Amino acid sequence: MRTKVFYFVTIMFFSFNFLNAQVIGKIFDADYANKEFGEVKSYIEISNDELKNLCTEAGEYIMLNIDTGSLRVLDGKRTSVSGEAKSDKEVFYKMSTSQVLKLLEKGQKGTTRIEMRPETLTLTNGNYTMDLTWPCPPDC
Repeated sequence: MRTKVFYFVTIMFFSFNFLNAQVIGKIFDADYANKEFGEVKSYIEISNDELKNLCTEAGEYIMLNIDTGSLRVLDGKRTSVSGEAKSDKEVFYKMSTSQVLKLLEKGQKGTTRIEMRPETLTLTNGNYTMDLTWPCPPDC
């Protein structure tokens, strides 16, 4: 009986860790992204070094928002990394920092554009764009 309980607890532990370690964000060809996700309405440009530092501070997940015209950054628990959320209901876009770093490596440009599109926030570096980020709320 103890063996069965041990195996059950072990399986549940690994399942929980697997669900928590979900990768958020996907990298696309920039031309495809422009067709699929719509035109960029506004953007800010940030140096890759600064973006890497923000990713390091944020941890596994980073949330971005540029609605105010400046970049505001939260970690995966909505704790401020740079700037503040106006309210708990303000939408930030959550993504895996590992995907952001992959984008910087693939794009090979010194700066990255953080872009607001009609229904999403994207990051573009060189010929690559990352999307399929999660709006938070509701997907926090």
